[in-house]
Amino acid sequence: MDRKKIALLLAVALTLCAVPALAGTDGGTEPLAQAEAAGAKTDGLEEQTGAAEQLENDSAEGKQSGGVWQEGYDGTKPWISSADDELAFTGETDFRYLSFNDLRERVLDNSLTALMMEESIASIDAIDFTKMYSELASQLGSLERAQDMYAQIPVATPMEGAMQGYVISNLASSYGSLSSTVSDLATGKLQKDYDAAKRQLENARDQLVIGAESLYIATLELEQTKGTLQRNLTALDRTVTEMELRYQLGQISALTLEQVRNGRATLQSSLSTVDMNLKRCKMQLESMTGAGMEGTLQLGPLPELSDGLIDSMDLRTDLEEAEEKSYDLFAARKKLKEASDTYDDAQASYSRDTYNLRSARHTYESSKYEFQYTQQTFEMNFRNAYNTVKDYRQVLSASRTTLAFQESTYASMELKYQQGNISHNALLDAADDLAEAKEAVATAQRNLFTAYRAYYWAVNYGVMNSAQA
Repeated sequence: MDRKKIALLLAVALTLCAVPALAGTDGGTEPLAQAEAAGAKTDGLEEQTGAAEQLENDSAEGKQSGGVWQEGYDGTKPWISSADDELAFTGETDFRYLSFNDLRERVLDNSLTALMMEESIASIDAIDFTKMYSELASQLGSLERAQDMYAQIPVATPMEGAMQGYVISNLASSYGSLSSTVSDLATGKLQKDYDAAKRQLENARDQLVIGAESLYIATLELEQTKGTLQRNLTALDRTVTEMELRYQLGQISALTLEQVRNGRATLQSSLSTVDMNLKRCKMQLESMTGAGMEGTLQLGPLPELSDGLIDSMDLRTDLEEAEEKSYDLFAARKKLKEASDTYDDAQASYSRDTYNLRSARHTYESSKYEFQYTQQTFEMNFRNAYNTVKDYRQVLSASRTTLAFQESTYASMELKYQQGNISHNALLDAADDLAEAKEAVATAQRNLFTAYRAYYWAVNYGVMNSAQA
């Protein structure tokens, strides 16, 4: 890997590690955590005899019922079974191991931001609008009686009259404000406003989980970058040893040898920077999941995506579902409705030439275009997310083809080394090429999973950011 690639990887790592800045203010939820893949058994004998049949049934069910969007699969766990996660327990509640499947639950249970949002949502759910209406109506009656009482009190001086007028004016103002609230309750407007506030909080909670997922994936990428740099450093050490020998034999100059050594120092510095950023990202994940902030968190691999799961993606159907759940479209639609109501009221109250009517009409037109733009942008980003999944799928296929070629090449080089036809360094170079091909496959798998998660969040939660698409 040359210096430009290393610098680019570091820049990307630094950018992705900034995700928790979002996570500090946003939040996320997950739709129904449904049953494990349909038909899975806990009985040991049935598990052994039915594993192959179960995998086939899962794939068929996912395709027939819309895949991840229906019962039997929530998009977070691999259809291809893997070993159970092993937890490294270091304290009463401090786990040093985190799997991607547990990430959402750990964030929602331990992130202070998520807990704050959960309490705000609970406070909205706890509101009894029927009881509120009854209590406010009773207060209206009390205010009305108080106004009548103060109006009947005789006044003897102008000062007493002024004080009486002041009190009655305040009571009338309170009555008007309270009457407006009661009217909003009766028409359902207040309930809709609370529902909109709840949806906004849930959307923020979704964003928090998305931020945690992005940080998780970025941390895995940093770990791979660290492995690549360590491999390159080992290869460069072999080069330094070779160049020192050639210098002793008088084949190269001292300047050439010094350039090679400087290259190693630069690579070592890059490795140290990656180590620092890796620890920083892990500490941020630890703070979001309730673990002690030590930068020692161990992350599990990303779940595998089956071909059947990707094949189940349906652009038209999924887009309709995503638009129905999108908070951005909901907010834009709500704003358009309010502008339309205001325009209707203005038409009923003013002549067609008044300033208020013209202003209300332009506000309505502006809101209409804003909604259309929001809808257009959402659909464009959704289509991009869909196409990105398909593209990364073919990139992964090509990477696997390259890996198969490198495996064959390495086997050939190994045979040549055993026959004494190539040097040990040549064999090690071939091993590095093989390792690089394996890393390319890992990168393609990670990119495909990231693209699919963006699509998954859009369909199941309506969350579609331009940065994801």
